[in-house]
Amino acid sequence: MAPFQKIADACKATGLSQYYLRKGCRDGTIPHIKSGGVYYINVPAFMEKLNKQKRA
Repeated sequence: MAPFQKIADACKATGLSQYYLRKGCRDGTIPHIKSGGVYYINVPAFMEKLNKQKRA
């Protein structure tokens, strides 16, 4: 699995909706980089963040 994935690919990898991922990228709650108009989500970092929130 590639660490940085486009939203559509990250959607398949995480099972979350594209709407949720786009919203998280815009408000900064999902680790990502933006190249031009394309968001690339750091999926391993995002999954780790979700796991930490789940444990808390």
